[in-house]
Amino acid sequence: MKKTVLITGGKGFIGHKLTDALLKEGYRVRILSRHVSHNKPLNPDVDIIKADYQDCASLQKAMEGCSIVYHLAAAIFGFNQEDFAKANTRTTQNMVCAANLTPGLERFVYVSSLAASGYASDPQQPRTEDMSPEPVSDYGITKLAGEKAVQTLKPSIQWTIVRPPIVYGKNDSGVSKIAAWVKRGLMVNTSGKGLFSFVYVDDLVQALTNIIKLPQTAGQIFFVCEEQTYPWPVFIEKMARAMGVKNPFMPNAPVWLLKLAAQVYSMAARLTGAQPALNYDKVKEAVIPGHWICSGKKWAQLSGQKFTSLDEGLKKSF
Repeated sequence: MKKTVLITGGKGFIGHKLTDALLKEGYRVRILSRHVSHNKPLNPDVDIIKADYQDCASLQKAMEGCSIVYHLAAAIFGFNQEDFAKANTRTTQNMVCAANLTPGLERFVYVSSLAASGYASDPQQPRTEDMSPEPVSDYGITKLAGEKAVQTLKPSIQWTIVRPPIVYGKNDSGVSKIAAWVKRGLMVNTSGKGLFSFVYVDDLVQALTNIIKLPQTAGQIFFVCEEQTYPWPVFIEKMARAMGVKNPFMPNAPVWLLKLAAQVYSMAARLTGAQPALNYDKVKEAVIPGHWICSGKKWAQLSGQKFTSLDEGLKKSF
């Protein structure tokens, strides 16, 4: 009999690919959603279940019969700290509450973020799993609170936390927005001389599917990424090359301009209901005097996984 896996955020960029990968592994997939259309999934091994993320009983009902949970759902953008707390912390606390009440549940995999750990002040010392977390943004603070909630799961449920850095790949909404500006020939550099870590989405999905096969991942936190780090302008240049367009003009943006842009984007988002391309919380992360880099050596040594280079990943993306 096939095991059933529950995925929150299963309709998203990572969740969609994770669903496909788990189906190939022979699992049934149950996607948790706040909204369910009347159109049934084409694959009979996929179910879409409506549930309320703010209600433990609703989530527990959705988990019934599941062996594994992947919790991907999160808010990357928000208008204030409360938005992030509701989506990232309380939702995860409710997921843990439901999991603790669900008989037969074996594994719980939480996709957190490098932001929960914080930035690296020294470019030669990327963040590692044994460093004390020092998040600087509301997003990072609330994702870290989600990690702490996951660690309160009952002993019979094995948990694993994954902290990816920037995830990119084909049809990613974030990369697509950047690509649109690159195509226009203009891309503001918001990060100065900071370095960044990246992970190609297929590599992240491979790690997520392998985690549940390895008993030694239980109770562990992992960064999952390519080991090489890159300045933001280099990332943009490589993207332009992969797209077959000229390098965009890339002026450095002063902090006051970033804050002003965040205010404008946020006001426009409130009026239109669209997700803002920039907000105050992202400005906090952009202006830090350091680097958003991490080391994936712990996971690579345990799993033997090889990672896609940024050049190759961008070629596949475009």
